[in-house]
Amino acid sequence: MPHSHFLETTMLELLKSLVFAVIMVPVVMAIILGLIYGLGEVFNVFSAVGHREKRRNTTTPSR
Repeated sequence: MPHSHFLETTMLELLKSLVFAVIMVPVVMAIILGLIYGLGEVFNVFSAVGHREKRRNTTTPSR
């Protein structure tokens, strides 16, 4: 019966690994999506600064 004990511990290790993977996949995906969103916001801020300066220079009253 020592073989059965070895099989149980191996199955337990596999189940632990599976649970870890099932938990970590959505967490890592959320982190990656958050980074993409955050970088998009950062570049939008930089882009808005450039457009604001252009608008300021081109919007002179035509009188």
